[in-house]
Amino acid sequence: MAIKNKNLYLYLALVCFVGIILVFVFDGYMGIYDSLIVKSGEYEQQIEEQNWERDYWSTVITWGEKAYFTYEVDNRRFSDYKADIEVSVWQNQEKVNDILKKAVSINSFDKAQIEWTVDSAEILPESISSEQRSEFTLLIKRGEIERKFIVHIRSDKNSVIPVPAPPR
Repeated sequence: MAIKNKNLYLYLALVCFVGIILVFVFDGYMGIYDSLIVKSGEYEQQIEEQNWERDYWSTVITWGEKAYFTYEVDNRRFSDYKADIEVSVWQNQEKVNDILKKAVSINSFDKAQIEWTVDSAEILPESISSEQRSEFTLLIKRGEIERKFIVHIRSDKNSVIPVPAPPR
């Protein structure tokens, strides 16, 4: 005589539900994620992993000022993660300056932060004219992954506040 299990369908539905939840967790959460925080003057912006796909990200620095960068790598895997991180400044496909070269080792489910500063006076000579505005690409390489960030450097002479027209 065969024994009937009244709760067989309940168990199957529960197993399927747990399987679907596990697929979402492993597909959406697990992996290596990176983000970038840029502070320039009073302006701060944060670029999360899902936002890197935008055409480009940028910031504006007045000549003589600095921009502060914080790059965070989040290891959401069961194994350790090791990578070489290189940051360099480029203009017209030519390297202008190497900023950082660092090897990181991140334990499972841990994060690492790397900070650096971009000094506009080191990148661009002091002889910048009042009309000149230079653009540079900050290239962040983490293993095979490349992230690009545009840095606009403008002369402090451009920061004149326009006078409003007199009322009529």
